[in-house]
Amino acid sequence: MLLISSCKNNIYSQKNNSLYQNIVKAFIKYRNSETEISKKENILIIGASTSQNVENAYWLDVWFVNPKLLQDFKYSKVYEIEGYKLIIDESLNKSDILKHSFKETKYEDFNLATKLIDYDSKNWYIVFNSKNEVIRISPQQKSKEIKEILLKKGVKFSQEFDDN
Repeated sequence: MLLISSCKNNIYSQKNNSLYQNIVKAFIKYRNSETEISKKENILIIGASTSQNVENAYWLDVWFVNPKLLQDFKYSKVYEIEGYKLIIDESLNKSDILKHSFKETKYEDFNLATKLIDYDSKNWYIVFNSKNEVIRISPQQKSKEIKEILLKKGVKFSQEFDDN
């Protein structure tokens, strides 16, 4: 009985490892279909965390980043997949499920940024106060431009908002 249970758990674990590898491989293919992502200049980051909205659910996040933009990122091992270096975001509470999914390689320090840089201009991250007034926009480098666009649309900004 114990042997059957052990085998079942091992098969389940292998399926999950394969699942995470397949997701990362699909992400690499998708991103490279837009523009070739340099293996020398970029790394992959993956992480997982429990979902606050759905019981017994979790979310997975995977993205490319240039190590020159990373600072104080929490990881302890470096992995490799399809020629890319990969690190697991250990600050997230479910990332431990990913640790046996990828081939480990030599450790490297990828926290190369000398100051925190908010660089992703493909999305907007907007924080509101309880009065539905904007108090923060990210990426910061685009906050003045985004603020002008939103003001034209009638969006209200808090006095706390700082676009410097």
